[in-house]
Amino acid sequence: MILQDNSAERNRGITLASIKGIIGNVVLVIFKMIIGLASNSIAIILDAVNNLTDVLSSVLTIVGTKLAAKGADKEHPFGHGRIEYMTTMAIAFIILGAGIGSLKESIDKILYPEVSTFDIPSLAIIAVAIIVKVVMGRYIKSQGEKYKSDALVASGIDALFDAVITFATLVSAGLVYFFNVDIQGYVGALISLLILKAAYEILRDMYNHLLGIRADDDLIRNIKETIAQHPNVGGVYDLVLNSYGPGEVIGSVHISLPDTMTVGEVHPLTKGIAVHLYKKFGINMTVGVYAENQPSVEVLEIKKALDQVISLYTNVVQLHAFYVREDKKIKAELHNRYPDYTQFAIVDTDFSN
Repeated sequence: MILQDNSAERNRGITLASIKGIIGNVVLVIFKMIIGLASNSIAIILDAVNNLTDVLSSVLTIVGTKLAAKGADKEHPFGHGRIEYMTTMAIAFIILGAGIGSLKESIDKILYPEVSTFDIPSLAIIAVAIIVKVVMGRYIKSQGEKYKSDALVASGIDALFDAVITFATLVSAGLVYFFNVDIQGYVGALISLLILKAAYEILRDMYNHLLGIRADDDLIRNIKETIAQHPNVGGVYDLVLNSYGPGEVIGSVHISLPDTMTVGEVHPLTKGIAVHLYKKFGINMTVGVYAENQPSVEVLEIKKALDQVISLYTNVVQLHAFYVREDKKIKAELHNRYPDYTQFAIVDTDFSN
């Protein structure tokens, strides 16, 4: 029930932020296109095209979120969360196409320049567009971080990046208006290269997500520290995290517990750890157990001897799951005394005083 509620809230939040982004970008596209066509400014027109790709990106984000929210089925037991990565890659290809097209138009503008005209109202509208983009970018990025949506975070960063691009467009338009110096073709080419760079980075990140990337070191450390806070936990080992989409992480981990604990004591402890991890990190964790000997001189001596052997191997990072079987010791001693006989020995726990 917790999983379903969180997923529904996440989907609503992503959809709402995307719709707001669509409305804002549509308004910007209309105003920029009007100004760009009226002034014959390729830089402003390309800036409008860039905002139009943002609209398509937001639409794909909504579609991807809806498809990714589909529950697990027989063919896809871990759900459809990775569809968000695929839709984000589709967004990147749209941006890539826009960048290639705008670069061609900019080169034509450089080779075959045309006269552009601006007025103060046009420049003022461009300045307002910069402010709108900054506000939109910060909002969308914050919502993406809140709901762990890579697509939203990328859209927010792209919007802030667009504000810088629009500022460059404003500067080039101002140069035309005040000094009759036209560098719009060059500014358009620069904008095109920045668009291509953004497309490449999104494709690279999504490619890595689909292949599987190493979990963040801070997250790993925080998970281990959270588990170690629980009573009787002697160590945390074998942490594995698998991402099946933004915010959809399934993992496994082993903890060491005293061998004196009963199953009735271990079960609520491991269950409590799993619930704690989900509430804090949103990770579905399976918790396994290693038995840990009670401290004794003999166990410590064996452990010390083993550590000395392992220290000879430089590639060994850690030793864990170390456990001394007392029943094996008894069997070995009996076998040494009576080699012609087969012995069976089981060590029973003494519950008396």
